[in-house]
Amino acid sequence: MKHTLLLPALFLAVLLFCPAHAADSYKVVFETMDCSGNTGFATVGPDEIYKIGDDDCTDPDNPAKKLKQLLIHDGQGSYRIFTLTQDEARNVMQDVKEYMRSRKGVLDRSDSIIISH
Repeated sequence: MKHTLLLPALFLAVLLFCPAHAADSYKVVFETMDCSGNTGFATVGPDEIYKIGDDDCTDPDNPAKKLKQLLIHDGQGSYRIFTLTQDEARNVMQDVKEYMRSRKGVLDRSDSIIISH
């Protein structure tokens, strides 16, 4: 009797906690740069990223290139903005593409259900 109750309880625990935790745990890390050349790092979840667009100022290290703006959903109907170099913006896009390919691969290879909230 104990074994028949233990198996469904473990299955339920895995179903409820693991997929949601796994989906939220992946973060994209990137270097930021403002118009003055000040740098820093930021971390966001790939599902929070809205889009990458052009910024108004140029890259202080390479005046021929404009900086990029990364818009992040803040969960309240507006966005946080991070400024990046063009190379770093490409890296962020590549990270998100790889994450989405991996997530799709999990779905293609199994009967898993991904629960996001």
